[in-house]
Amino acid sequence: MEPNDQPGDNGTPRREQARAAAEKMISQLQVMIDQAAKTAGPVLRDVAAKAAELTAVAAENAGPVAHKAADVTEHVGDRLAVRSKELAADLRKAAESARSSNAGDGAKGPGDDLGGGPE
Repeated sequence: MEPNDQPGDNGTPRREQARAAAEKMISQLQVMIDQAAKTAGPVLRDVAAKAAELTAVAAENAGPVAHKAADVTEHVGDRLAVRSKELAADLRKAAESARSSNAGDGAKGPGDDLGGGPE
């Protein structure tokens, strides 16, 4: 006879006693899990509903902010475009004046060696 098969306190083998104790603990644990699930379900639904409400409020508040940001971006973009066009015109004038002054001297300008045309 194995040590676990020897009779325990009430005459049943120790293995059966251990199994019965484990089954009792598992059934108690299952009852606790079931109770927690019953309690948690409504709470989780409430939390999800509150999260949905907060999302809706955030979306409503984000609309005007997004419109204002778009307006500011449009204004800044327009100013940047004007400045960029002015800078390009100034650079072209400076390059043209450098070419014309160099043409009078017979010297090549810095961009004349770039293969822009026949020489």
